[in-house]
Amino acid sequence: MGKKILIRLDASAQIGTGHLMRCLTLANEAKHKGWKSCFVLRDPNEGITKLITSFDHHVKNLSSFCDNSSTVANASDHGNSLSVSQIQDAEDTKRIVLEYDPEWIIVDHYALDANWLAIIKKCDAKIMVIDDIGNRELICDILIDQNLGASVEKYQDKVPKECKLLLGPGFALLRNEFKEWRERSLHTRFDRKIKNVLITMGGADEKNYTLRVLKELSKSKNAANTQFTVVIGSLYMHQNELNGFVETTKLNISVLSNVANMAEVMSAADLCIGAAGSTSWERCCLGLPSITLAIADNQLGIVDQLVKNNCTLASNLKEIVNDFNSFFTEGSATKLMRFSKNSASISDGRGVQRVLDQLEHFHD
Repeated sequence: MGKKILIRLDASAQIGTGHLMRCLTLANEAKHKGWKSCFVLRDPNEGITKLITSFDHHVKNLSSFCDNSSTVANASDHGNSLSVSQIQDAEDTKRIVLEYDPEWIIVDHYALDANWLAIIKKCDAKIMVIDDIGNRELICDILIDQNLGASVEKYQDKVPKECKLLLGPGFALLRNEFKEWRERSLHTRFDRKIKNVLITMGGADEKNYTLRVLKELSKSKNAANTQFTVVIGSLYMHQNELNGFVETTKLNISVLSNVANMAEVMSAADLCIGAAGSTSWERCCLGLPSITLAIADNQLGIVDQLVKNNCTLASNLKEIVNDFNSFFTEGSATKLMRFSKNSASISDGRGVQRVLDQLEHFHD
């Protein structure tokens, strides 16, 4: 019987789909090595469940019935992303762990901390935590922080001394398609002009930055001769409003939903306007120049690091038109090439293989 992984995460319009997509990438790659994966989510919607099971992974649904005797608060400012206490969530998850008997438990959830992990640690399984923030105590054997600038100091006194730290975009959990398209994409980055612009604001985009950005770009004269490709995810709730804008605007816009060939779509783009989530490392892998917006507080550090490494322009809704127009000025081709070259040096698309190697060869 093959090895087994249990993955605890949640995905919703509020939380987004970043945690789900990176863990799904890991599970899919593990499947090729004969591993089985079980995803544990609290009240996932039907679309999320169908997506996971379409790859032949198991899904266990945790009920949100609240046991008022459980009083341990949820972790940090992300507690509202968990509808029950950590104690109840841990006990609910523990029952599944004991039944499923995995070698590894993978936790990708900002609302869970050492209180939750201490209960799960009593099970006979190793624990890997995927984190970006470094704002709470964690109990784990391996910790991944795939963000640029992640450091040992960030997790000092927050994880056990024996915890193995996998830090930086070299461990970014990117689907194999990005590694496969990397060379082709980088080859085509020479002497490009801005004709095709990709807009991607995450799988949920709760605050509808997609439409807000498009409305701002419609004020630019340079947008008239540009093809915009908009990618939306399964949890995007504003499609009717977006469709209404697309039908009435003079901009040339194509809308793609639930894209299965994202690397190919990115490779065809000359510039991306995107949120600073996990897709930042996808863009880097393909050398795709970008304008990056932080649409959540935990994305601010990503933007700062990308700017420091001269990979992107940091922008916001007030500045997006000026930043977009700057790519049509004299010398913009040099800026595009600089962003592309610097981005490509950040991530090579092989992170998921490196992480799996760590799981396979880890020793207590």
